[in-house]
Amino acid sequence: MLMHMQRCTNRIMCVSNHGKKMTLKRPVTVKQAKNSPAAAKRRDSFCGRMGGMREKMTGIEKVKDRNSKINQALTNWDCDIPELLSKKHVSKNIRPMKKISKNPVPASSRSGIPRRVSGMVARASDLYERFSGHDAEEIGRIQIPDFPKVGVAIGDVDGILYTTVRDGVEEKYIHKFHKRDKPLFVVSPDGKSLFLIGGNYTFTERGIVDKSDKS
Repeated sequence: MLMHMQRCTNRIMCVSNHGKKMTLKRPVTVKQAKNSPAAAKRRDSFCGRMGGMREKMTGIEKVKDRNSKINQALTNWDCDIPELLSKKHVSKNIRPMKKISKNPVPASSRSGIPRRVSGMVARASDLYERFSGHDAEEIGRIQIPDFPKVGVAIGDVDGILYTTVRDGVEEKYIHKFHKRDKPLFVVSPDGKSLFLIGGNYTFTERGIVDKSDKS
């Protein structure tokens, strides 16, 4: 059965070569998937099929091109957001990257939601979810070395540049500390550990915020 795809858009009736009418359904976003088990199943199925095509049948140039049609299709279905997707159906690096922004970062979809949490793990999860807009999940465990009794003071930290994913979009941010809020850059005697000591700032759902920043 052949379809005139160039004449079809979402919710527009398409006519096959047999004269039968078919309706193309809109992509299912993660928000819609949360409200409908059937929609969530469709989204997971689509992301699995299209992600497999991207991995096995698409040239490396189109895979890296975040504006390619296959990456745009995966983006429309939120196939890079793990919620309600099988782990193997999650695609990465499909959305166009935003330009570098200065802090404080824009609010995520979960910022400003008041919660009562207790315990270090719950507090860490809450901060991550309000900052990123994603559910917190354990990705592994590491052994934190003992804090050295002696450190090498290198100088003031002028700013921090970092890449993160918020509400399914990979973003880059740069935070420039105010003069009075800069932390001290210290390294361990063996040079293997880096530390930010002192300073007048905090990390919130809006990223790094200087205490002297009145905005």
